[in-house]
Amino acid sequence: MHRLFDLIVVGGGSAGRYAAHSAARLGSKVAMVEGGPFGGLCILKGCMPTKALLRSSEIIGTFRKAPAVGVFPGRWLGIDFPFMMRRKDHLIREMADYALEGIRRNKNIVLLQGMASFLSPKEIQVGPNIYRAHRFVIATGSHERIPAVKGLRETGFLTSDDLLELKELPESCIITGGGAEGVEFGQFLARLGIKVTLLQRSDRLLSDEDPDISKEMEKSLKSDGVVIRTGVKLLRVGRRRGKKVFFYRCGSKEKEVCAEEILVVTGRVGNTDGLGLDKANVKTSEQGISVNEYLQTSNPNIYAAGDVTGTLLIVNLATYQGELAGRNAVSEEKTKADYRVVPRALFTDPEFARVGLSETEALAQARDHRVGKYFFSDLGKAIVTDRMDGFIKIVAGRTTGEILGVQIFAAEASNIVHQAAVAMHFRATLSEYAKISHIHPSLAEIMLYLAEEMTEKGF
Repeated sequence: MHRLFDLIVVGGGSAGRYAAHSAARLGSKVAMVEGGPFGGLCILKGCMPTKALLRSSEIIGTFRKAPAVGVFPGRWLGIDFPFMMRRKDHLIREMADYALEGIRRNKNIVLLQGMASFLSPKEIQVGPNIYRAHRFVIATGSHERIPAVKGLRETGFLTSDDLLELKELPESCIITGGGAEGVEFGQFLARLGIKVTLLQRSDRLLSDEDPDISKEMEKSLKSDGVVIRTGVKLLRVGRRRGKKVFFYRCGSKEKEVCAEEILVVTGRVGNTDGLGLDKANVKTSEQGISVNEYLQTSNPNIYAAGDVTGTLLIVNLATYQGELAGRNAVSEEKTKADYRVVPRALFTDPEFARVGLSETEALAQARDHRVGKYFFSDLGKAIVTDRMDGFIKIVAGRTTGEILGVQIFAAEASNIVHQAAVAMHFRATLSEYAKISHIHPSLAEIMLYLAEEMTEKGF
């Protein structure tokens, strides 16, 4: 017997759960298919477990800087890696259970456990059972992209998923990839006393961000002892005397680096294998599933949301897409996705956060703009709390003064950026923002000072 639903959501991660709840709130009969374990990337292998561990490295950094404010924790700092992992595992179990309970409590959602595969544009198979639906949302997440480097698979390596399950730390580690995962894990491992070498194929870390952000991140990681090699071509991997050897070319010279372990974090791609998308008339790209502005795939009755779309692999975008895809799938009127204001962050120490246009993007789009910058070394709260690294940068319309983008490299950047997001949501200008009262002294106050300074200069 073929059971019929209004909507079937394939995937129980953040995007899938938001899609299911969104459609269920509108009275639709929804099925969610999840092969397990339940929770999705953010809870199980991404945002939450990594940030639990990064909190430990943040505290290590705080202790090391404590003498600057008259606190001397001693010459020896105890680090219990197994305890960190047990704490992480306990927190993740609680979060996954809570997410699962939220689905089970919803009377309009049925959880189908197993792997889904399309049989036709309106049918999927889960185990021995076949289910039909008027609409579908695919939210199957992503997996690590592994570069085609000779000898890498034979020699062995870790992904970010593997790192989160380690029982013991290696003495040394080579990290391939200088994006978000590379810089976060690089600092984490270095602060735990591991010798870290980071290999980046482009000529700078965080190659999608502005050069001044890359420079600040490199300076920060080097201060923690991370060895950074940029502009490298990965050649091959082998073994020598019990160590893993990575051969690479930098300029015209071939070089090598040895370590006990290799961590590969060179990006992620959408999970599409085994879904039978060809039978559902759903087209894919190198990044995952292609969608239009309404999050419809090439089959207008099938939507996709989250990492599988390859849009921007951050959970707040996944939940936004999931909510929108679930609503569009069961509604007569469709709403276009709007990515103008999507804040994001890297949880290094200091942090990096941004929302809207970067300076590089504004130039590439030939936007009529001006840029202002204010350093935390000139901010009272940063000075008295000894958190003076970094800066805030605002991109604004040259004639309108509208805030188009904000970048922050500093302590608590992931919190401060939200005031910029709110301002941009309401299309505030610099002069309008400059009228808002801020607590003094505070780190958030820096955006007020920069807005005032740019307004005085004619914005």
